[in-house]
Amino acid sequence: MTGQSIAAWITAALVWTAALYQVRALFRRPGNPARWTVCAALFLAGAAVSSSAPATITYLNLLFDVPNLGMLVLYVLLIAVGASARLMLGYWHSPTEPAGRAAWRWAAVYALLIPVMCVLFALGDAPVERLTDFDTYYATTPLIAACIVLYLLALAAMAASVGVTCWRWATVAGRPWLRRGLRVLTASAATEVAFCAIRLAAVAARWAGVNWDAVNTKVAPAFAFAAPLLAAVGVALPACGQNLTRLWDRWHRYRAYRKLHPLWDALRRATPQIVPPARPPWWDIDLRLTRRLAEINDGRLALRSYTDAHVTEAACREGRLRGLEGDELTAVVEAARLKAAAAAKASGTRPSPSPGEAEGERGGADGASELAWLCRIAHAFAHSPIVGRAQQAASIDPSQEGARAT
Repeated sequence: MTGQSIAAWITAALVWTAALYQVRALFRRPGNPARWTVCAALFLAGAAVSSSAPATITYLNLLFDVPNLGMLVLYVLLIAVGASARLMLGYWHSPTEPAGRAAWRWAAVYALLIPVMCVLFALGDAPVERLTDFDTYYATTPLIAACIVLYLLALAAMAASVGVTCWRWATVAGRPWLRRGLRVLTASAATEVAFCAIRLAAVAARWAGVNWDAVNTKVAPAFAFAAPLLAAVGVALPACGQNLTRLWDRWHRYRAYRKLHPLWDALRRATPQIVPPARPPWWDIDLRLTRRLAEINDGRLALRSYTDAHVTEAACREGRLRGLEGDELTAVVEAARLKAAAAAKASGTRPSPSPGEAEGERGGADGASELAWLCRIAHAFAHSPIVGRAQQAASIDPSQEGARAT
């Protein structure tokens, strides 16, 4: 068993997995012809990739005792993929009856190619079994060469049509995941066209007396495996894109929850009362994140009387010296204020208020901006060297002598 066979079977399994995902949706709406064409295209694409494995070709040749019959089966399946792709695009464009009839006419053209190819193969002469270089080995054999060129041209025409159509639709698609899926399908079609072009070039090179078999057997299979994988992804994205969005949002909330931990932990140690005894379930990340945000804000409020204007001024100086500005500077200043306030409360010291001292910026008019703001503070709280330097600078500032009262 060769590595190419293993790669082909793995690719086919991945494509069939995408097809099974579509079948699940098909059971919910069995009367949807567009869904049937998607499932048919994916199953046929998986079958074609599986049939391209040298081990599969050998098995088919032995089973029917016909040299190179496995190659004909592969060509027929590829043409069937083209027919199903035309149907799929027709029903994607519009599920109405006129669109369906036009799609079936296109499919009929491709279906007619199958018996023509079978006749050419039967009348041709291909007695020597070739598992990987059939196209170039028989490129100069009458009828067999016609069969090879016919399937490559038909496959390239289908792929080019699909690519142009998907590219145009992607520019006007309203749903983001549909737009992404169409762009991936465009890439799949371009890969398929490249595959056909490489094999046609290798065949034409044989006609000119040049040997390009290495290009045909080493380069073309990579495109042959990539095209159906991209097609499976492109078809699946519009259907499962919302699930991916939810997973990504959940992961983003979990990362934010973990990022807030250093700040939350310091505020919790300074004011244990901000954390209720009953904790939310571990699996409910939304509730846990909401509670953490509320507890952080409660902790900030509890430390307001312990903030020191000198720490604020020192953090501003240090931040500006390092080139910080805007939200980044404000977040570092707020982190320095909170760290100094937590230390002051732990030591039992309460700085006397200074005229004009402003409360730290809360940042954010909605939940998303509030979360982003507190994450920025938490990052500065845990990682910014300015926070520690501000405390040191404030502690040796002679202007604060006599300002502290126990």
